[in-house]
Amino acid sequence: MNVPTTQFRLYPPQRAPQVFRRTVAALLAIGAVAFIAGISLSPQRAWQTYFVNFLFWSGIAQGGVVMAAVYRITNARWGDQFRRIGEGMVGFLPVSLVLYLVLLLGSHHLFPWLSHKIPGKEIWLNVFFLFSRDGAILIVLFLISFRFVYHSIRPDIGLLNERGVVPDRRILFAIKDWKGWADESAASQTKLAKLTPVLLICFGVLYTLFGFDMVMALDPEWYSTLFGWMYFLHAFFAALTVITLLAYLSTRWFGIGEAFLTHQWHDMGRFVFGFALLAGGFYWSQYLVIWYGNLPEESSYLIKRFYSQPWEPLMWVYIILAYLFPLVVFLSARIKQIPAALSAVAGLILVALFIERFVAVIPFLWAPPTIPFGFLESCITLGFAALFLQCWLLFARMVPIIPPLQPNETVEALHSDSPGSAS
Repeated sequence: MNVPTTQFRLYPPQRAPQVFRRTVAALLAIGAVAFIAGISLSPQRAWQTYFVNFLFWSGIAQGGVVMAAVYRITNARWGDQFRRIGEGMVGFLPVSLVLYLVLLLGSHHLFPWLSHKIPGKEIWLNVFFLFSRDGAILIVLFLISFRFVYHSIRPDIGLLNERGVVPDRRILFAIKDWKGWADESAASQTKLAKLTPVLLICFGVLYTLFGFDMVMALDPEWYSTLFGWMYFLHAFFAALTVITLLAYLSTRWFGIGEAFLTHQWHDMGRFVFGFALLAGGFYWSQYLVIWYGNLPEESSYLIKRFYSQPWEPLMWVYIILAYLFPLVVFLSARIKQIPAALSAVAGLILVALFIERFVAVIPFLWAPPTIPFGFLESCITLGFAALFLQCWLLFARMVPIIPPLQPNETVEALHSDSPGSAS
């Protein structure tokens, strides 16, 4: 039996403040102009910065959808708002495919060995096979992610259409054959039960391969047994910090602060803290693998970054901000309960993870003893961040950040099942 739609408490989609939208559009334009100018003035610096940002923001977008899948598969109920924010990152994935095609134009600035064959790796490391298989990875993940998000939001969008809150013409996710909220919710759960494990397995396997191809292949003579795993883990970790930041900004932009409870911020803080510990453990594990396995051929990557200039200071900034700083700060429950404080910590971790991605890529491509990050790189990076935000804001205009609630399913009731609500 369908629940009467008049019983639902609805949070309709909203637009961000006009000033912010114009700022985002301006930054996007500045980033595009800077990149085009950089190709003419300093092509190596322009392309390598483009590459770093492509990897960073694409990983965050995919990680956000995967966060929603993790939330689903664990039957969590403590923070549907955070799950929906992660689902909104699916909007960047088709843009990421376009950015990947643009990347082909600068491939010889990023993979100098493409102009000649690598002995013993001629089949695996060549232009066509390399970019074909990694393009296929992005397409597969996008298709699965899109279907996952579609079935997740379909009941909510259909309900909004039924109530006339959001007309069909404003919805990119077309809702056809609507059967009522209760029936649609049951059908959605059935389909998500099949899609969720597929998405998680594909993310773990395919993003590991993507990390091997896009970063480790920058130096065809170096390899690491753990790098691919750390690559997808850092993407997921970064997505958690961006979800935290967007949740805080959403309370300011959309006036939905009352829908986020103190305990929910606390649980999200614990989520971020847990993955800070996990990612730090993985990073330390590569030393153990090299040491106990006696694998000196894997150590060149770390030696160049920790024992040579100008990369050594950046690596320590990354280690401190991404792992040691959260270890100290998140011991305080109060920090995790204050949205502004939690968001500030998440922002610092995000900066650290960008440094990690920057230092993972640039030393392979840049020989001078200077850090190639100046005005040009700042503009390109801000442009990518603005593009990511633009895609997410488009999603927020069409899909409610707060899923519809029935009177007997208030935010407080949903949170009562949270494992962290009592701690």
